[in-house]
Amino acid sequence: MKKSSIFVVIFAITVCVSFYVSFALSVNNSITHEDAQAIEILELSASCENVSASYEKELECLLAIQASVQSIGEFSCAVDSDTVEPSDFLRRNYGCCTDRARFIEKSARYYGFDTRHVFLIQPYEGLSVTSFLPLGQSSHATSEILTTKGWLGVDSNEPFILLSENGMPTTYRSAINNIAAFPLMEPKGFYTKELDVIYGLYSRHGNFHGKNFPGPEYVFSELLWNWN
Repeated sequence: MKKSSIFVVIFAITVCVSFYVSFALSVNNSITHEDAQAIEILELSASCENVSASYEKELECLLAIQASVQSIGEFSCAVDSDTVEPSDFLRRNYGCCTDRARFIEKSARYYGFDTRHVFLIQPYEGLSVTSFLPLGQSSHATSEILTTKGWLGVDSNEPFILLSENGMPTTYRSAINNIAAFPLMEPKGFYTKELDVIYGLYSRHGNFHGKNFPGPEYVFSELLWNWN
């Protein structure tokens, strides 16, 4: 094969892969009309009005969001073919960390916060390169939300937020390196193992956010936090 033909083939493959990654696997983080209706059902207005008034008001709102979402239905994970948007979670009336993290993040953005999705995973055989692959590793989806004093870890399943002893917001990366300072973090067995913290990875199989193409789903702007 001529060099020019090889170049054309490589270029075509690169374009196809780039298109697939960009459009088939990227997650849309906009608040849809259905999202807004689902969030309104939580009746958070009293806790989240004037949220910019103070740091304490921010915490009040985020705790209310967390408690409301965690009170929904039974704890049971959606199957891989189910979508995990807020309205889907309400219709099913069951879900686990992926459903709850998605609902918490969209609710927080609805009330004016910036958010980033946190994927915690025990790497397969200790190799971080496996963390984007569905190899049966123990994992957890949760959230960090930007307050006026910094990024705050807000757990999806358990009723804890990551506040230091002096009440300052803490990230998951910082907390798992100082686990003794955060006794409310559950389950204990999970957080005492080696964990990779990956921002912006929403699923490893590609089905949770509506497009149903195989591959890891992501938000590119959040992936960039992995290098900060």
